[in-house]
Amino acid sequence: MLKVERFMNHKPPAVRRGILAAGHWVVDLVKRIDHWPEPTTLARIEQQQTANGGFAFNLLSDLAALDSSCPLFGAGLIGDDANGRFIRERCRQLKIDDTLLRATAEAPTSFTDVMTETGSGRRTFFYCPGTNERLVENHLRPLAPTAKVFCLGYLGYLPLLDAVDDNRLNGSARLLKDAQAAGMLTVADLVSARNPDLLAQVTPCLPHLDILFLNEWEAGQLLKTEISAPFNTGKARELALAVRQLGVRGTVVLHFPEGVAVSVSGNECLMQGSVRLPNQEIQGTVGAGDALAAGVLLARHHGMSWPEALTLGVCAAAACLKSSTASDGMLPWKQCLDLGRQYGFNKLSADK
Repeated sequence: MLKVERFMNHKPPAVRRGILAAGHWVVDLVKRIDHWPEPTTLARIEQQQTANGGFAFNLLSDLAALDSSCPLFGAGLIGDDANGRFIRERCRQLKIDDTLLRATAEAPTSFTDVMTETGSGRRTFFYCPGTNERLVENHLRPLAPTAKVFCLGYLGYLPLLDAVDDNRLNGSARLLKDAQAAGMLTVADLVSARNPDLLAQVTPCLPHLDILFLNEWEAGQLLKTEISAPFNTGKARELALAVRQLGVRGTVVLHFPEGVAVSVSGNECLMQGSVRLPNQEIQGTVGAGDALAAGVLLARHHGMSWPEALTLGVCAAAACLKSSTASDGMLPWKQCLDLGRQYGFNKLSADK
């Protein structure tokens, strides 16, 4: 049951309010091409668009659309260039506090050329790491003093923050530990990129995490196991429990196309099916994981139960699927819940 009235009436404690997202800031340069060319041949760009990308930028853009009354804070490193100015302007439009968003002239703002082939919808990504590879712990300090939630991503894809020192800690772990000590809810996300050192880089962070978001492929990378087809909800539950047993202090949220498996405590695992959005309504999958995280975090920020948070999460992900960019499909939270009412949810069980 979608308890709209309860969601609307819940407010977080007055002492802390708002969500701080730190880490990846990327500008997506989305281009639609008539076909994927053979080497040395030409393809025509039919349409192009500049959009938000990366965990922090996507999450905050989604949250601004979901609930404009929630205070939002951004932290990271961008370049002193046109893409950096695009990010600043977008923050201004969405009322995201960018005080902790640093700028440098020593590297370009991170960007991705996203090539989408007309007809097939196949997408190919060309990523320029830029400033994200120069992000260090001090760029993110001091933490926003009034925020209730601190989110960091993507773990394992921020090399200077990920580097483990002689004390088996890294910058990400220290930031999460300090945020937790200050009374914030701590959150991290992973990204679908191959990294043989992922487990070593993420392990120092796990005791300081209240919520870890990841998908089934990322879970396989973390657990150093192959995810074989067909993938089912029983396997999703096993993966969520196994990731939590690596040492996650709080909750593991594992999302996959059919829904979400959430390891809360012990052997307890919650399941929530995704929205049964018709195929003809789906324009793209970029940013769907970040959208799900935004829905879940907004609900938890407002003191909602995990089942209610997961419902809003999958509804936010469904809204994201209705656009080819990471956040342009996002709707206010009430309209996201309407998608669940309209199309219903996949039915999941842990044994099939």
